Amino acid sequence: MAAHEKYKFKIENESYEWSSQFITGAEVRGLGPGIPDSMDVYMKVAGHPGRLVGADDSIDLRQPGIEKFYAQDASSEAGNA
Repeated sequence: MAAHEKYKFKIENESYEWSSQFITGAEVRGLGPGIPDSMDVYMKVAGHPGRLVGADDSIDLRQPGIEKFYAQDASSEAGNA
């Protein structure tokens, strides 16, 4: 039986591996040093402003490329930090 696939993604340019195809916004927020509640979590989307990721949003890590997440002050607009 093959070993479980690992899915790679980045949070603030720090690389992470995840053993499940899906990750929630809450799980992203809790990794590494963590993202405080006063900040929003966004996923970079090439050619577009970042997409806001809610706590219950499920992100498919199997999509082509490496997903990149970042935190931004909750009072600012996506892509305008």
